[in-house]
Amino acid sequence: MSSPKSRRVLLRSSWQDVNIGDVAHSPGLLSALLQVDPDAELTLWPVALGEREEVLMRQLLPQVAIVRGALTSNGQPTTPELASAWSSAEVLVHGSAADVENRHAEFLHWSRTTGKPHGYAGVTSDPVCPPTWGTLAELEVMATFLPPEFLGAEAREPLDSAEFIFCRDSISLKYLRGQQIQAKSLEFGPDGTFTYDYADAATVEPFLDELNLRRDNFACFVPRLRYAPYAKMHGREPTPESMRRDAINAATHQSDLAALVTAIATWVRQTNAPAVVVPEMSYAPAYAREHLLPLLPPDITPHVRILDRFWSLAEASAVYSVSRAVISMECHSPIIASAHAVPTLYLRQPTETVKGRMYEDLGGSDLIIEVGPGAETVAEEAVTSIIDDPQRWSGLSSQVNAVARGRLRHMASTILYGEPATPYEAALNGELTGGTQ
Repeated sequence: MSSPKSRRVLLRSSWQDVNIGDVAHSPGLLSALLQVDPDAELTLWPVALGEREEVLMRQLLPQVAIVRGALTSNGQPTTPELASAWSSAEVLVHGSAADVENRHAEFLHWSRTTGKPHGYAGVTSDPVCPPTWGTLAELEVMATFLPPEFLGAEAREPLDSAEFIFCRDSISLKYLRGQQIQAKSLEFGPDGTFTYDYADAATVEPFLDELNLRRDNFACFVPRLRYAPYAKMHGREPTPESMRRDAINAATHQSDLAALVTAIATWVRQTNAPAVVVPEMSYAPAYAREHLLPLLPPDITPHVRILDRFWSLAEASAVYSVSRAVISMECHSPIIASAHAVPTLYLRQPTETVKGRMYEDLGGSDLIIEVGPGAETVAEEAVTSIIDDPQRWSGLSSQVNAVARGRLRHMASTILYGEPATPYEAALNGELTGGTQ
């Protein structure tokens, strides 16, 4: 008996190219789909795919088509290539993202005019943050407290009509279930980045030479503001909201960086090895020079290197693979590091969405530290533990990645074949569903 043919997939993803985490979403999920069916017909419909990122996509996944274009206000594709993909695709998929509402209009047009299925793969739906902020535990209380009628009709429609919604964190899943979303399947499904593992080995030696390093003798540290300065990054006029966020950054950057400073100091003093500050987002090199470097103790500064450029995803992955640890205030660098079994920590700021719960959901609660009171002590203890027992932390990093990949394979089967999504029992959150993986 022949195997059923997989569906033709149109993936809406690649949200921006100023963030290597967002860059990794698309090749990660597409790789997961191709692992299930190497002959799958896949088309990427990117929002923002720069030249460097497109070269990477075509190099890694030459069988994946890439189409450009948008939809008019009445739902008509603006380019022939998008019109062809729109017509031939059998399922429209929303890639991993922190907000499912940004593309609602596109998914509404698809649902209302084509009659073909659509779904969401590894997404977060956070109803309170931003503008509210808090610990993951606090945000969970807020999100699950909201009454079922909180989600408005327009936002609800594309979710209710979805064939599948895979939430990458259990808080989003509980929230959408609490809102009584009627999607055919509403389950846990990891961020697509977990399947991304390509490392451009040719970039490693030039990187080491640039910063006077030796492989396996340094750790990487990734800084972050509470709110990424998108207006400045994209050369746009600031809006009142971006001005508000800049003001919050000005008041919190020093206190937020304290845990990362402690992590760097702990690393240097206990190993006498370099600490390398690297970016996940394009603004980070200048931010590190201006705000992180002055906070470092005088005895630590000579051991710290700052990468003064925004690197590619493939280079970042390669460098992480030859580092001893990756300590990050950004959410996706630890995921990229986990593909190489590198010890890693995520220092979560209170303005980040509930996506950070994904680490605990995958069995990696030790990998996340909440930035706030007591974070410096916890960071010092965690970095000391990584130095003292790197094998344990490497194993934990690898295990989280393996669990995520296993669930991603199931998610990919649902996308390709329309198979019902089975429940998933999170390793440390058994109340997520009553089922098992």
